[in-house]
Amino acid sequence: MRFVLPWGWAWASSALVVLALYLLRRREQERRVSALFLWERIPPDRASRLERLRARFDLVLFLQLVAVALFASALAQPLLRVSRTAGATAIVLDGSASMAAAGQADEALAAVRRLIADSAGPWAVVLWADPPQVLVPRTENRDEALALLRAYRPTLGGRPPLGQALALLPSGFGRTVVVSDNPPAQPGVELVALVPRENLAIVAFSARPAPDGTGYEALVRVRNDTDRYHDVQVSVHTGTATYLGARLLAPGSEDGFVFQIGSVQTALRAELLPQDAFPWDNVRYHAFEGGTTVRVRWLGGEDRYLWAALQATLPVERVNAGPWDFTVAVRTELPVGPAGPALLIGAGSPEARVGGAQAAGPIRGEASPVLRHVSPEDLRAGAVYAVDLPPGATVDLWAGDSPALVRWEGDAGRRVLLALDLARSNLPLAVDFPILLRNLVTWLLPYRPRPTLVVGEAVELAPGTEVLTVSGPVQGVWIPDRPGLYELRGERRETVAVNVPYDESLPGRPVAAPAAPRRGTAADLAAWPWLALAAFLVLLAEWGLARWRGF
Repeated sequence: MRFVLPWGWAWASSALVVLALYLLRRREQERRVSALFLWERIPPDRASRLERLRARFDLVLFLQLVAVALFASALAQPLLRVSRTAGATAIVLDGSASMAAAGQADEALAAVRRLIADSAGPWAVVLWADPPQVLVPRTENRDEALALLRAYRPTLGGRPPLGQALALLPSGFGRTVVVSDNPPAQPGVELVALVPRENLAIVAFSARPAPDGTGYEALVRVRNDTDRYHDVQVSVHTGTATYLGARLLAPGSEDGFVFQIGSVQTALRAELLPQDAFPWDNVRYHAFEGGTTVRVRWLGGEDRYLWAALQATLPVERVNAGPWDFTVAVRTELPVGPAGPALLIGAGSPEARVGGAQAAGPIRGEASPVLRHVSPEDLRAGAVYAVDLPPGATVDLWAGDSPALVRWEGDAGRRVLLALDLARSNLPLAVDFPILLRNLVTWLLPYRPRPTLVVGEAVELAPGTEVLTVSGPVQGVWIPDRPGLYELRGERRETVAVNVPYDESLPGRPVAAPAAPRRGTAADLAAWPWLALAAFLVLLAEWGLARWRGF
């Protein structure tokens, strides 16, 4: 032990002042009494030696002298020689999404604080996230390094290759330590492997059009990274309906769910129960290409029943200028085929000519996906238009021997032709009418999956396009920091899905890497704060004892 300020021991001389004050307080004093013979008759005390020693010992005086000694020691600023790891220490602290599990960040910070306390310094800390950043620049001040660590917050994104984080470290560090729950195998780097949290996660979520041409299939894959069985429940939300599934998962196993979905509104959300310490991968999002509102170009005559059924089927709006999603033509003859998908209601085009109306026979349907949940035998029609079918057309509905519902696919897009005279049929008033239109529009506009974004991934928005976030609209370059469904506003409104990286849901892989050799060194530990605290506590005890005695 050595002392930075040896002259601080001069404060010990104040013990003489304490003793002098004590002796003055204990000095015998003369008192006037009425008679002395009364005192002479009192027999002398025959106290034991222990009692005589106890009478001479004053605990208050002892505590005062101890406080003086402790305070003098603190003023001298003693330094204790302790053994620490020699050399500059660089710490790479994992800041990816898996570290956001409950309690994981606290364990990581505790590990970094131990590394700083057990090494001689200097130190530097880099946050291993996407993008990586310097959390603690090179410093030889231990208190400064510990204070800057309070800014550590795990992100909900992934992490780049370790080399990108190491590139931010300044030169001159002979020791590099990685603190992570999924440490990599990197030669020459020490590893502090944290125990991964138990996790129930959705490790895959996607959707695609059903093979029959209508509806969709949602695929959800769930993983159980715990040491016990779990009865998991999975739900898929489409915006208009919810699909449920349940299964018992063994420890360390995966299983898949497939949901047959009738229609969607450009986005899906999958949820997993029960919740766990890392809830961010218990919810996943998926979006399709296409606007949140379907833009319809309307040609020909008006039909309020048709428009009302379309509005009941999906969110639609009429537009007079492009872009539009599909065309609706009602009782008209189109001189040229429309660009893109088209729904033709008694309307002809160069691809399929429509003639005059003729008597309709009994309506019957084929085994077709566009007639799913539709009962053709309940439909009645008084007239049907003669149709010149294009090559390769599929007839889904017949009125006697005449085609009543035809669909085909050409170079310009998909086509559906309804040849029934709606004004002379019960179809507009039937419950099956919006169901039929939903099936037809789903076949006309098969949504294509949109690439899913991950948290932390930079997205360059098109000019004039903005994304709505919790903190407000963003233009130019957008870096999402939270998973969810976000609305893009430009020429049209669209939805994009952002998820936590799927890699962050996988269990950590412990790596057995040889620890780098360490060199020990002697370091000085300041002891004066502890001595000052002890002096304060002793004075506090002395004050309490004096008050109890009534001084």
